[in-house]
Amino acid sequence: MSPNKSTIRDSNFELLRLVLILMIICLHYFKYGGVFHTLTPSDSNYYSAYGLESLFIIAVDCFILITGYYQINGKFKLKKVIGLWAQVIFYSVTISSIFWFTGIEPLTVPTILQAFFPVITGTYWFVTLYIVLYLFSPFINIALQNMKKADHKKLIIISAVFFVILPSINFTYFTDTGYSLYNFVFLYCVGAYIKKYDLPIKNPTYFLVGYLICSFLIFSGVMLLRTFSETPEYFFADPWNYNFIFVEFGAICLFMVFKSIKIQSPTINFMATSVFGIYLISNHPFVLDVLYSNILHCADYYYSPLFVWHVLFSGIGVLVSCLIIDFFRKKLFLILRKLIPKSILSSFS
Repeated sequence: MSPNKSTIRDSNFELLRLVLILMIICLHYFKYGGVFHTLTPSDSNYYSAYGLESLFIIAVDCFILITGYYQINGKFKLKKVIGLWAQVIFYSVTISSIFWFTGIEPLTVPTILQAFFPVITGTYWFVTLYIVLYLFSPFINIALQNMKKADHKKLIIISAVFFVILPSINFTYFTDTGYSLYNFVFLYCVGAYIKKYDLPIKNPTYFLVGYLICSFLIFSGVMLLRTFSETPEYFFADPWNYNFIFVEFGAICLFMVFKSIKIQSPTINFMATSVFGIYLISNHPFVLDVLYSNILHCADYYYSPLFVWHVLFSGIGVLVSCLIIDFFRKKLFLILRKLIPKSILSSFS
């Protein structure tokens, strides 16, 4: 049976999701590989690491823009929540069990709770916030769909002032660095606005330049903070915060670049269905502890001329490996799905 055109996912945004998850893997390379705790300004790879981090830091914000862009016209489905929850628990319990039974990690009450209740305990902070956002999305949509364009724009401007601009200069109560539901709601509203009304600028080159300029400003701000740590922090927050103004704007710019791309690729769409699984595997707390130190040996490349290549190819290697693992997970879930009575499945539609 040939798929209906309305059900075919846009490959440009599916490609963007693959690029974003690769960015996140590379960000974890820097964080858990110990790069920033080791390299100094006198090291040749110091500026490369900080530059790449500044280019990739927009990834999480961009994911939420995609959610708002599609979910504003989407229908809330309980089975989607259950499906996401099932994937989280599957990987959380399976990976934890492997580490417990091999003796790599001790079996303790806290780790058991984290493994079996990953969403509630926040084992994956992004997943917890994403599911909460999705549960709120029907009510957010009602407000946005019944709102005039001018009011939608005012909502974004007011939200930007309190949740983006003021936090960026350390002048507000909302100093959570962007790991918050209200930052996710703000980005959701921006994505919804782009879907409903688009932006007046159409040339993707402007957005590409805007993304690169934002990345450079983020990099410059970080360098300023690291160089004069006692002074600039009173004037602006850490530029790597998810709610920092140039991170937010850079995410919007990159989103608009991919929005302008017109492609359809079954291969890209198929690979993108595993983005969530790639995140769950590579971001499991136990995996993070060993992946970047014991498997990828990041420390061996801190001072190597191959450092940047090692970062990128490590990211691609992790992505492909997790893609293969998730392929078999999907096969397993299809088998289990057939064992569940259709009457039960239909009740969650």
